[in-house]
Amino acid sequence: MNKFWFAIGFLVVGSVPLHAAGGFAISLSNTDFVVLIAFIVFIGAIIYFKAPKFVAKLIDSQIAQIERQLKEAADIRSEALVVQQQLEQKQSQTAELVKDLKSQADQGKELAIKEAEVVIKNTIERKIQNAREQLIASEAKAEKSIRDQAVDLAVNVAATIIQDNMGGDDRRNIISRSIQDIETRLN
Repeated sequence: MNKFWFAIGFLVVGSVPLHAAGGFAISLSNTDFVVLIAFIVFIGAIIYFKAPKFVAKLIDSQIAQIERQLKEAADIRSEALVVQQQLEQKQSQTAELVKDLKSQADQGKELAIKEAEVVIKNTIERKIQNAREQLIASEAKAEKSIRDQAVDLAVNVAATIIQDNMGGDDRRNIISRSIQDIETRLN
């Protein structure tokens, strides 16, 4: 505190504006002296009411608040980095899942194509087999029809020949035997 009073005394005595007034330097009519006294009183009041400590406390509280905000920002940043890493992991997992699903889809597609080829091949073979069976059946039917027509023609020719060359009873006997012979051979 002694230094404070010494500084005030030095300011009062050694002040250049006090001598510039041209009269008695320490007087209330000297405006420079009055301003100097008001300034000293103001500085004294600031020191007496501990304004520097109050300002220091305000500055310290602002510093503490800024430090809290910086810490919160750092925490948020670290949380954001963790979330970013998690998202990157999920993204890579999703990419792998998509790759696996695509691979499975490709395998499924190839399997479906192979199964379709087998089904188509079997269907074609069945249709070919059915066509062969129908062809064989048609050939057999045509052969039977031709045989039936040949038999009918042979019987008619034989009947005409017999009718022209034979008498009544002989004709009947030969026709009956011929018809029986033909029926037994055909069956």
